[in-house]
Amino acid sequence: MIVYEKRGTWAKTAYKTKLRMQEDFRVQLRQVTLDLQGTRIELQESRATVEDTRTTVLEILTSHLMLMEQVNALDAGTQAWRAMIEERMRRTMIHVMIAAFWQRVMVMRGVVMGAFEMMSLEARLLCVAIVLVIIAMVLDCLWYFMR
Repeated sequence: MIVYEKRGTWAKTAYKTKLRMQEDFRVQLRQVTLDLQGTRIELQESRATVEDTRTTVLEILTSHLMLMEQVNALDAGTQAWRAMIEERMRRTMIHVMIAAFWQRVMVMRGVVMGAFEMMSLEARLLCVAIVLVIIAMVLDCLWYFMR
């Protein structure tokens, strides 16, 4: 009988130990379940953050591309405007140079005419001949400089 009591006590102790172990497993299982749920929530938040970041990057890239297209369009417009202004300036400079040349010719004509009025007919014809010879020499050498 003493053996039975020992067996019963041992069985009770084993049963209590088994219950304690099962309770420990349940507590650990609850803790793991809570940890897993927390991890799942963190993962969902992380995915949402990644998606928000992707959306933000996409918006930034889209706006950057739009700005680059506008800059390229403005650059093309600016280049066309610059070419037009440079052409006008070139034309204006040519016109200014031509106008200055003809003003100088008019001044020289006045000086020459004033000098011609004091000269005799022979001296006038001699001056005209010299000018014509100079013009002929320039025209004759012009082909050399045009190469």
